[in-house]
Amino acid sequence: MPDTTPHAVPWTGQARAFTRRHVQQLRRNKLIVFLAVGWPVAWYFLTMMFFIEGVPAADLPYVKASQGITFGLFGAFTVTIAVFAGEFARDLEGDRYRKLRAMPVSPTADLAGRFAAGTALGGCSYLVTILAAVAHGGSFEVGQLHAVQFAILALSFVLFCTIAMALALLLALVITKPEHMTTISVVIVLMAFYLTGFNGTVPSLIGSDATFVNYLPNSLATRMQIAVWAGAENVDFMTPPEVPVSLEYGALLVGYAVGLCALAVTIVRRFAYGGEP
Repeated sequence: MPDTTPHAVPWTGQARAFTRRHVQQLRRNKLIVFLAVGWPVAWYFLTMMFFIEGVPAADLPYVKASQGITFGLFGAFTVTIAVFAGEFARDLEGDRYRKLRAMPVSPTADLAGRFAAGTALGGCSYLVTILAAVAHGGSFEVGQLHAVQFAILALSFVLFCTIAMALALLLALVITKPEHMTTISVVIVLMAFYLTGFNGTVPSLIGSDATFVNYLPNSLATRMQIAVWAGAENVDFMTPPEVPVSLEYGALLVGYAVGLCALAVTIVRRFAYGGEP
């Protein structure tokens, strides 16, 4: 007789299925368009209109480009942490995992699907803001970037989104009401943005010693991207401290992502799947 015993779907298949499921969830969220597009683009134009003054005309295209990167990552940070935390909190509150615990489902596949969907969402927000800066006259010398620089930009962005989503899981455990999640998440992102001197792009706003902006994930990733894209010799407005373009800073960003991913796996296994492997 043929074997009719149900078999577990391979991990990769589960991860793809969870990615589709989370993308569908995100598409139904009415705040997505505002947080992913309207929010960072509005901040970009408001900053250029009211906070950027006295810049020589020759330097203005590069300032616009740096602001595009800054608010592109700001938007990705906002949309990943706010939406991601809210969806996870709703899944916990709705006891969605009760059914999944009885199935041969891998918690890490679920987490990978969430992270893939969240990174794609953050990527859309980032690219839309960059395109807005280009339309506004920002100078992005894409043709002058070589493969290593492209790799650093892509890797730093993915690591940044991963860090934000892992922090979002932790936030979802603390804030148990999903309806409060968006407001609290946006406030947290704004606090991080201002306390690090516009994500580390204006360290002079902080005080006498702004060294810490090279060690916090949001400002580190932003400063690294701008320095790689514009060239470390062309970003005097971000110094001191020195711009984080050495391997040590890249390793620090990787360390943040690895450590927080391990925490995220623990959270999903313990609180969502009840300790399942």
